Amino acid sequence: MRVSTRTEYGLRALIELATQKDGTPVSAKELAARQQVPARFLEQQITALRKAGLITSRRGAGGGCSLARPAGEISVADAMEALEGQVIGAPDGEVTTSASRATSELWKQVGGTVRAALAQITLADLAARKEELDQAASPMFYI
Repeated sequence: MRVSTRTEYGLRALIELATQKDGTPVSAKELAARQQVPARFLEQQITALRKAGLITSRRGAGGGCSLARPAGEISVADAMEALEGQVIGAPDGEVTTSASRATSELWKQVGGTVRAALAQITLADLAARKEELDQAASPMFYI
């Protein structure tokens, strides 16, 4: 399975929003700077996430993006489907032979399994892991 840049950047933005303790909105430009990704490209992902109801956005001074619901209620599967559509789908085309039917059934089964696994992981889980990694990377000073 290959994860697209679209999904990677969208998930990174969601993790940043999930780590906002007070829920204050963050601009797309700020999210892009924090993650070192192109702002114009990230804005497209933010639009898809907003249309899916995962984030809210507000224009103007003090505006920006924030999660539409608690981070523990948004799964990675929700985010991936908002950004890409079906997590794993069977290739397009007619199922005309028994071999094509067998592979079509395989991709449906794999897709269901992967989606179920991704549905178990929430933005809260990823935000907690991000904070653990940030703390581990912080220098420790001993006196």
